Amino acid sequence: MTGEIPPTEVSWAPAAVTAHHLRALTTLSERSVLVADRAGTLTVVTPDAAGAGCLAGEMRLLATRSLLLDAGLRESWKAGRLTGPVLEVCTAEAAFLAAAEQELAA
Repeated sequence: MTGEIPPTEVSWAPAAVTAHHLRALTTLSERSVLVADRAGTLTVVTPDAAGAGCLAGEMRLLATRSLLLDAGLRESWKAGRLTGPVLEVCTAEAAFLAAAEQELAA
């Protein structure tokens, strides 16, 4: 079965992503992702909760720990978190995501 997914009539408010939101993804105690709901509210949730919310059309995925690893952080099981230039990477990625959110709003 093939077909085009029709555009939704419900709009998404832009999310204001900050470095603080991305730093919440640096802990290794539990896998987590950053999602936004239709109102633009940001939440860090488990991958299962994010998948369910995205499939239901109520959330959109913004960032994962993989994004931060790709941007230059390293996994440190000894430290129990992602390490490296955390502040710099989180600030740069937050600026990129915030700009992308503003483009969606335009």
